Amino acid sequence: MKKKIIMLVAAFSVFAGVVSASSINGVYKGNAIVKVTVNGNEVKSEVPGINLDGTTMLPVRAVSEALGAEVKWDQNTYTAEIESSPTFKSLDEIARHLKNYNIHSVDYHTDGSGHTEFIAIYEGVFFMGNENEYNEAVKEIAKQAITLGTTDFIFADMLNQSIAGTTENARAFYNGKLTETQFLDTLIREDIEEESELDS
Repeated sequence: MKKKIIMLVAAFSVFAGVVSASSINGVYKGNAIVKVTVNGNEVKSEVPGINLDGTTMLPVRAVSEALGAEVKWDQNTYTAEIESSPTFKSLDEIARHLKNYNIHSVDYHTDGSGHTEFIAIYEGVFFMGNENEYNEAVKEIAKQAITLGTTDFIFADMLNQSIAGTTENARAFYNGKLTETQFLDTLIREDIEEESELDS
């Protein structure tokens, strides 16, 4: 009897060790939570990634949108459709793509501390009144910042006026956690003048 008890205690200890090791990030509905990162940034969603019977199950919308893809749900067929956005292998390819948004040139800055910036220069001039035109460019620049994995992005015009934002807020926008208005409200706009002042 004593031998059986010792064996049971030993078996329980091994089992407890496996459970605690596999649930380092917590447990969701009895399954170990799997932490998911995209380009070093943690992907957070209402339902986390889990390990189900040795298979990693991930929230498709959160992961897809963190990668810049769009997810559509068809309720009639119970189908999730993922439409990937074009990926660009180099700044040169990104610059060619952004010509469609009147972007003159792009650059990538780092200070060596982990802070990185994606910078895009607008061929025109920002002024209150043509926001719709450059807001579309801002959203595309933000998407490319996500692709590059920078911490921030800066959109500047030919007069060094600038619009800056964080890639974290861009990711929240593309993940549906911020509306377009909320995302645009997070941007820092510096030295943007009225059109009449620029013309004088």
